[in-house]
Amino acid sequence: MIVSAIRAVLPCPAGRIWRTVTDLQHYGWRSDLSRLEVQADGRFVEYTRQGFPTTFTVTAAKPCRRWAFTLENENLRGRWQGIFWERQGKTAVLFTEWVEPKAPVPAVLIRLYLKQQQRRYLADLRRALGC
Repeated sequence: MIVSAIRAVLPCPAGRIWRTVTDLQHYGWRSDLSRLEVQADGRFVEYTRQGFPTTFTVTAAKPCRRWAFTLENENLRGRWQGIFWERQGKTAVLFTEWVEPKAPVPAVLIRLYLKQQQRRYLADLRRALGC
């Protein structure tokens, strides 16, 4: 399994970050998505700008603390977790992804892809929050 994580401190309250990250109806702040479909039983499907779908199933939702889900598409399967800590009006976030490729792909390429996606997600989040 390949693991990639990104950590940041954002000058915003945890509640504001939590609402932005978990609001599946308002995903327009994400520059990597063309659409997002909410399904039953805690599932949702994200589509990249190229129309490639990934299905997610929420496994934990502890407001302002932890959001986690499994993920799967035709190339990989895994899980994602977001952890949130608030102190003095600032919030530390830790986003971690664990993935297993379905086909033989060099781990270094997957790690590079995950890091790029995580940096983009965090940059989009900062832009959406204005911090």
